[in-house]
Amino acid sequence: MVCVDEMGPLACIPRGGRAWGKRPGRRPDRYHPSHTIQLLAAFAPHTGHAVGFPSPNKTGEVMLRFLQETVVPYFGAASKIYVVWDNFSAHKRALNLWTTRPANVEVLWTPTNASWLNLIEPWFLVLEKTALYNTDLKTTDAIAENLTQGITYLNDHPRPYRWTKTI
Repeated sequence: MVCVDEMGPLACIPRGGRAWGKRPGRRPDRYHPSHTIQLLAAFAPHTGHAVGFPSPNKTGEVMLRFLQETVVPYFGAASKIYVVWDNFSAHKRALNLWTTRPANVEVLWTPTNASWLNLIEPWFLVLEKTALYNTDLKTTDAIAENLTQGITYLNDHPRPYRWTKTI
């Protein structure tokens, strides 16, 4: 199983953290759309490993390229891959464009308004704390570099996700 989603928009604004203390100074909370970046990511909860692709936008074409060039090769072209994602329009567009989808890839959709079922959402919080807390990055390239380093660190120290909620 591979959980796929996008994180963003991530803007070039300072991000607080514990080092800022209880009362940080004023910081900008607005962003300009041209100074943002999206992170397309795929997370395998059973292994704790992930891949990411920083992108200036999240269109269906970009999502398709991410699936074909990153997700399928990384998580094994020979094994069965269950792609879990939400009903975002770019996801539907990518699926419509993927005319020659491999037989080992099956797409599963989370219900509308239930994005919390996609286990990549809690992983995004861990990635954000690892890569972006206590930073004041001035460019989208710097944000992308920090995110890439954060993913590398988390892959070097994987923590498989354990679902603890009982019914």
